[in-house]
Amino acid sequence: MALVDELVEKLETAIFRGDFPPGTPIREARLAASLGVARGSMREALQRLEGRRLVVRSPNSGTAVAKLTRAELTELLDIREGLEVTACRLAAVNITDEDLAKLRATQIRQEELRSDHLGDLFGDWHNWDFHYQVALASGNRRLVELLCRDVWCLLRLYRYPGVLSVGPVPLARTDHWAILEALTARDPEACERAMREHLSHARAELLKGRPDEGLPDNTKVRSKRSGKIS
Repeated sequence: MALVDELVEKLETAIFRGDFPPGTPIREARLAASLGVARGSMREALQRLEGRRLVVRSPNSGTAVAKLTRAELTELLDIREGLEVTACRLAAVNITDEDLAKLRATQIRQEELRSDHLGDLFGDWHNWDFHYQVALASGNRRLVELLCRDVWCLLRLYRYPGVLSVGPVPLARTDHWAILEALTARDPEACERAMREHLSHARAELLKGRPDEGLPDNTKVRSKRSGKIS
């Protein structure tokens, strides 16, 4: 693995683990020195993370780990719901027995996860993430790319336990089994209901404790209709 690739992997894992919480300034020279690498390599690694939207650069404040406002997180959750519900409906039609077996194994692995092995979620997330496996089963590669590039990468700052953010979401159990049951039945309508209910629970947890400042009015209306006041 090339040096820059190793740096990207190390920094990404550190960000998701909470070593660099959202909004943390990143001092390029200091970080390069602490890791014993050249500033050029560090600069390239940070540029890649910027491309993944995990790092932001500002002429005035410099480089920092991305931090979402409540309004931005709400918008991202809206996009996530639309894409993941579509993925789940497509998976109901396209999923194979092998896909179902991998989803069951993924869910069991999550439930057996010990707190001292949470790092596995960051370094090997493709094999640990239930939602990623559902998206793969949809058979739509463009949809998977959109979720990986534009949604999940940022949400991983807030989704997993051990990440130093407001209201981290515990790994779902009951909701995931309901989705798996609907997929096993290959029922698109049941899949949509199960996924929407699960994402509604996740939305409430992710927004819990975050200030209302900047929250779009339509989100407040939707929360009230669902009986969940964020």
